[in-house]
Amino acid sequence: MGKRFTALRVIATIFKVLGWIALLVGLLAAVLVLVAALTLNFEAAGINFGGPLAGIIAFIVIVVVAVVQFLILYGVGESIYVILSIEESARRSAYFSQHIFNASQGGYTVPSPEPEAQE
Repeated sequence: MGKRFTALRVIATIFKVLGWIALLVGLLAAVLVLVAALTLNFEAAGINFGGPLAGIIAFIVIVVVAVVQFLILYGVGESIYVILSIEESARRSAYFSQHIFNASQGGYTVPSPEPEAQE
């Protein structure tokens, strides 16, 4: 049996790849924010913005958001593959059931419908 729904397979793969990209970009951004918070002085007009504690909190928040984005995007791709697998299994089951039914008929022909009586 041939594979069907090629476009959905491509879309599912794109979602999975986007999930990995989102995770990598999120982790890179988190590390950059942490390094910037620990090394740079964010002081403007006498007010201290940031600092090590703010950098650590931002790092944790960005990592959590990146992981959630990854799980959502990857999960969407996997769910499309699950739906395609269910369809393929149902089609295969219907195909084999039809062949078993045809083989069990034993050469009997299906009678044509009776013509309706005209009044």
